Amino acid sequence: MPYDPSDAPSSVVVGRDGAECETVPREAQATGRIMDRMVKPIEDHSDQELKNVIENHRRHGKVHECYYLDAMEELARRKGQGLDFRKSFELIRKTATERRFMSYKDLADASGADWSKVRYAVNTHLGDLILYAHGKGWPMLSAVVVNQPNVATGAMEPPTLKGFVEAARSLGYVVTDEEKFLRDQQERVFEWAAQPLPAE
Repeated sequence: MPYDPSDAPSSVVVGRDGAECETVPREAQATGRIMDRMVKPIEDHSDQELKNVIENHRRHGKVHECYYLDAMEELARRKGQGLDFRKSFELIRKTATERRFMSYKDLADASGADWSKVRYAVNTHLGDLILYAHGKGWPMLSAVVVNQPNVATGAMEPPTLKGFVEAARSLGYVVTDEEKFLRDQQERVFEWAAQPLPAE
């Protein structure tokens, strides 16, 4: 029977969040083309190298691999201007577990960052978090982050909602009713937060 490369077992590693995922594609193992990522720790990459890793993984549809996710997290950490990727994730999850909404300033406070210095970096920070969550198969985590006056209701101001929907469409979501989509994503985030993560 001919050898089928797809039958080759994948190498599995544990990512930074404790979840197991494939790090060496089966076809790479079968042909012996083990990529440089196996020998170079993610922290040793330059910013440009991290961007290349991220772009290459996206181009080849490999956004669920640990290496892509770790590169996303590392680059977000470097350019966060004081916003901590992990702390933001933990706060969003904690807040969603309680079925509550949170403000952008809450993110800054969780990182110990000065809101006046990071307010313009928050959108990029949340955009990176959305991409990371998408790679994990999670809902759009930023759905529960709103302007301070709307924390009680979870409503988004029109410009914020527009940006949220644009991000969703860029990920392949089909959005017809923007308000309904927002509420659906908020509910999905609450449901996601109620489930234990693989590392827990």
